[in-house]
This record gives sequence, structure tokens and C-alpha cells, in this order.
Amino acid sequence: MAKFNKKIVLSILIFVALFSFAPLSKAATPTLSLSSVSSDGDTVTLTVNGDANSSVILYYTKTNVGSQISYIGTTNSSGYLSTTISSQAYGIASYSAVHVTTGGVNGTSSAEVSWPYVSSTTTTTAISLSQTGLVLNVGNSSSITVSNNSSSLYLSNNSNPAVANISLSTNSITATANTAGSTIATVCVVGSSSNCASIYITVQASGTTALTFSVNNLTIANGRSVDVTISGGTGTYYVLSNSNSGIISTSVNASIITLTANATSGSTSITVCSTNMSSCGIITATASTTSSSYLSFSNTTPTISAGESTTVAISGSSGGTNYISNNSNSGIVQATISGNTLTLNGITNGSSIITICSSLGSCGSITATVSYTSSGGNIALSQTSLSLLTGQAVSITVTGGTTPYSLQTASDNVFRASLNSNVLTVYGLGTGASTVWVCSAEGGCTSLIVTVGTSTSSSTGPYFSQNSVSLTAGTNTTVSIYGSGSFFINSNSNSNVASIQLNGSTALVYGLTAGSTNVSICQGTSSYCTTLYVTVTLAATSTTSTSTTTTAATTTPVSYFSLTRYLGPGDKGDDVLSLQNALVKLGLLSATPNGFYGAGTTAAIKKFQKNYSINQTGNVGPSTKTALENLKISITATNSGATESQIAQLEALIASLTAQIKALTK
Repeated sequence: MAKFNKKIVLSILIFVALFSFAPLSKAATPTLSLSSVSSDGDTVTLTVNGDANSSVILYYTKTNVGSQISYIGTTNSSGYLSTTISSQAYGIASYSAVHVTTGGVNGTSSAEVSWPYVSSTTTTTAISLSQTGLVLNVGNSSSITVSNNSSSLYLSNNSNPAVANISLSTNSITATANTAGSTIATVCVVGSSSNCASIYITVQASGTTALTFSVNNLTIANGRSVDVTISGGTGTYYVLSNSNSGIISTSVNASIITLTANATSGSTSITVCSTNMSSCGIITATASTTSSSYLSFSNTTPTISAGESTTVAISGSSGGTNYISNNSNSGIVQATISGNTLTLNGITNGSSIITICSSLGSCGSITATVSYTSSGGNIALSQTSLSLLTGQAVSITVTGGTTPYSLQTASDNVFRASLNSNVLTVYGLGTGASTVWVCSAEGGCTSLIVTVGTSTSSSTGPYFSQNSVSLTAGTNTTVSIYGSGSFFINSNSNSNVASIQLNGSTALVYGLTAGSTNVSICQGTSSYCTTLYVTVTLAATSTTSTSTTTTAATTTPVSYFSLTRYLGPGDKGDDVLSLQNALVKLGLLSATPNGFYGAGTTAAIKKFQKNYSINQTGNVGPSTKTALENLKISITATNSGATESQIAQLEALIASLTAQIKALTK
């Protein structure tokens, strides 16, 4: 028995050893073939050859749902399986890719094959989409409407499914943003591999603001180009995608994208992004034929006052996008277009020819004139003294009073002066000093002291191509400087309003914010200086009223600065606040206005009195009050919300603290 057991054990060990070192069999790659067995193509036969006795899983695309898997059977001992499936029952889209795995979901996969054509679901009308481009933030969704379609859709391709999920219904496509990036989703009508459309999807980081455009939906006539201004984002701009570049081509230069139509029909979605796709946006453009109609305007010769605005209605451009082709003098009139409305903002006296075109090919022009209209009150000049060179011309502005203005002592051996509306131009004739008087039509005059020198004089201050500069915030201008020796900036009374840079004999003036400042520019030594007067205004904006609520202060517009009483140190109230605002605007007071006439206000008044040869008392008496009001300072009166009782309480608290400090230091 023992010998028998030993023989059995030895046989088992030999068997195990032989089979342990035998090579392991490798799973075979299954093959999949499909064939229709019904006249309408709905019933499809699947034939699978692979490993024996293995489960077979079918991977397919279900219409309006997406990727699906289904168990369809098990291969026989020869590795063969044949079964029939109804396309309609499973919802499998014609021409969509399918494959199988044997041995479970993690088993060996077959190659992909196309599901047969199902004739009963075919539509002959090409589908169209409400838009072919989307820009989404992570986590957001957006839907696109499908037109000319009565059949179901299937997702033919999603080039980057990690970026966005796509869900379908008969009449809409919904994209849900997953992560930043871009993808192209192609959808087709069930039963067709050619009746398809693609959507270009761009996903931005959560919270990112999309780019904006001067116009983002336009129609362009074949052969014409339209410039669109891009705003927002950081860095440079580039075109990320153009769904139909054969119809509309693009080029980008700085913040301008130029769209050119190369066909008479069709549309495209153009996705524009800034550096590193930090911000993106979409322009939808449609190509069209040239329009035979001409543009017309509600007013072809509008006249406005400087600082005011008016609108002109545009007609005759139905279906096109209007844009400004040319503005012959943008320094006189600022022009903008919104739809069929042209808005004109008057900047200074003069006229400009503005040409407006439609993207469909027609154009038209208007002539806009800006003329001065007096606001009344006392007549005043933008500056009361002027220094210039022989042979030099300098212009300053006249405000207030009643037009037309007139001149007294318009010419002598020192200068010659002329008026054009409210612009006074002075020409230097010979060295010396003299005075010209500018008068209102209804009485009242104001004087301008004119000093004329030569460019070789080194014992006086430098001379400027213009002594008074007016510009809009965000713009700049240059002023030529004449004299001997090197030039330098001695002081800038309000550097928040304008910044000045010198480059040799040229001063570059940058407008920063609304207000005025006096810039002292010297030559040689600081003893020989001249003042450049700079006024900055804000760009004209829409007249639409906007309500703004603040907890600390409310503001009320005031035409010009004026006082109802004389003021001095210790005074309190809104009139002191108004005075302080005027002194800030003149660049004489740097402290924040608080409605209390203290040491800072007294010092500022003394500076003003010194500049205007008034006895430097620090009080606002008759002479100082009149001089301030004659300047016609346009200010905003501010109600600080602090009552006189509150100020008194604060003063009492300060006195109490002072007494306590003195007691502690004894």
C-alpha cells in the first residue's frame, strides 16, 4: 500500500510539473461583422469570433443619450456567436462606431465597425444650428437649437470629451463645460453620415469674463471688410477657431480684428481669445450680397456745443452692420455707433466730416459742427496772463457772459489778437508787455496780460507753443518749449490730473482725470520759470441716468463755484466745503475737503491771493471772492454728511484728549 501511494504521489508531481511549465494560452482578439437582414435595415446580424465560452459585451452610441454597453450573449465552444439586434429597440445610430469585448468589460476588444444604415430614419433636409460656436465657463451649460430636423441625432465625434459633455435631443444640443480647453463636437442625423454639423466649444476657467466686441453679430457683403474692436482679457489676441474660414476670413492687428467676406452666403462663428486663453469671445458673421440701397440720416448737418452730445438716426442699411469709416477731425467731434444710432459728442469748436458705411456696401456722410454756446454768468478766460515769443501764436478760451464776444485793444506793437467764436488767438509781434480786454455782448469785460519775448532771452522764463492745454482723460498732447538752456519741471500743482514728461524742448502731457493743474517749467535755474495751464475733462458718456448710492457722501452737480458769504478761519459748513473743492481743483489744496476752514484752507487762500496780487490775509473777502468766482470753476458740491453739531462734538473730544495728555505729562 505504501508503495502504491508513493507511485500515485510521484505521478501527480510529474503531471503538475509538466503542466506548470507549459506556456499559458493568450486570449484571442475577437472579430465583429455586421449585416442587415431586413428591408428597412432595422434588424442587424452581429457575428463574433473569439475565445470559446466567453461573454460578449456590445459598445455602441445610443441616439440622444451617448455611449452605452449591453451584454448580447456568450460564444460557443468554438468561440462563435451570431445574434440579431433591432437598431430601433437599442436606439443605435446609423453609421455610429460600435465594437465588442470578450471576457467581460475588461476583456479583449475588437476593432470598431460602423453600424449599418437604417433607411426608415433618414431625413433629406440638411440640419442647421442656431450657432456653431460656444464660449462657456467651467460648470456652465448652454443649448443650441437645431433647425430643419425631424429625426433623432447622434454624436458622431467629440474631439476632446474631457472639456465638455454633449447631450442631444431632436431639436437641441446641450454642452456642459468640464474643464478649460477646447473641443469640436460633431452631430449627425440618425441614418446619415453626411447630414452633420459641428460646434466649436471653448471652456474658460470659472469666473473668467468673456471678451467683448464693438459688434459681435454682423452681415458683410461679398468682397467687403469690417473692423471690429476687441476689449477685455490680457496680452495679445488671436483667432482660436473659425468654423467656416472660406466664407469669412480674419486678421488680427493689436485690438482690431478685420473680417472679410469671401462669399455671398453662409455664416461662421469666430472664437477670439487673449493670451493663454485667459478670456475668449465669439463673433458671428454672415456673408451676403452687396446692397443697392444708400444710407440716409435724420440730420446731415448737425450742430452741437462743446461738451454736449446729439444723436442721428441712420436708415437704409436693413440687414447690415453700420460702422464709422472715417472721421476727418476726431479732435473736434467724437462719433460712436450703436445699431442704427450715431452719437456725436462735441469736443471743441470746428467741424468734421464723418463717413458711415454699412457692411452691405453702401456709405454716406454727414458734416458735424461744434460751436460755442455761452452758459451765462461772468465772462472769464482760461488764463489771465500769457507769455509767448515774437512770431508765435497762442489760443485760449473764453467762457461765460453773452456771445458774441468783442475785443478792446486788439492790436499794438507787442501783439495782435483775434476772436473766432469763443477762441481768442494772440500773435506775438514785438518784445514787451500789454493788455487785451475781452468783453461780453451785454456788458462786462475781463483782461488778458500779454508778455512777448524772444527765443534767445535767458533772463526770463521759457515760452510755449501753447500756454493752456485742454485734453480728455486717457489722451495726450505735446507742447513745444522755446528758450535757452536746458528745461526742467519745477512743480506740478495737481499731478493726479495730468502727468508731464520732458524730452528736450518738447513737453508730453498725459490727461489722467478730470480737473486742472498748473505746471511750472523752468530753464537754466529755477529763477526763470513759466506756468503751463492744463485742464482735463472726462470723455463724453451716454446721457442715460445712473443712480449711485453711497453711505458716506452724496454729490450734487453745480454749474460754477460761487459763495453766498465771506469766509475765514473757524467757519464751517457746505460753503466752506465748496470753497475747498474749488481750491483742490485749482491745485492749491491737497488735503481732503471737510467743511472746516482751518490752517490748510487759510494757506491755500494765501497762495491764491499771491497769484492774483491780492493782499494775503487768508480770508475770503470781497476781492478774493470776486476773483474766485470770475474763474468760472465748474465743481461738484459735496455734502459730507457731517453736521455742525458733529463737528463741534469732535472738537470737544479733541480738546478733552489734549487736556488729558497735558495732565499726564506734568
